[in-house]
Amino acid sequence: MYQYRTHAGQQLAAYATREYCAQIPSFLVTLIEECHALVRELQPELEALFMRQTRRQNFILFSLYATDLSLLNFGPLGISLPTYHFETLAVAGQFYTYEIREGKAAP
Repeated sequence: MYQYRTHAGQQLAAYATREYCAQIPSFLVTLIEECHALVRELQPELEALFMRQTRRQNFILFSLYATDLSLLNFGPLGISLPTYHFETLAVAGQFYTYEIREGKAAP
């Protein structure tokens, strides 16, 4: 489970960097660097959050991981962040995410 936690944390950090830090205009170099530093700093918390919302099924030769990740829901304020569903196959220490779905958090 530790290997998967590390893998998931790296994937979440890469996603946050790609989706959020990359959106900052290139002339704001200091802000971009701060964004990258914040993602690195929050990676252990992201890993823990991810694992709290993950179910694992063990089989003889492989494991399946299913995660329903919900970050925050500000429904009463009219703001809802996306939710994510991940399904990953683990075989011989390798991880293959074969399904990723994005949805809306329920208000």
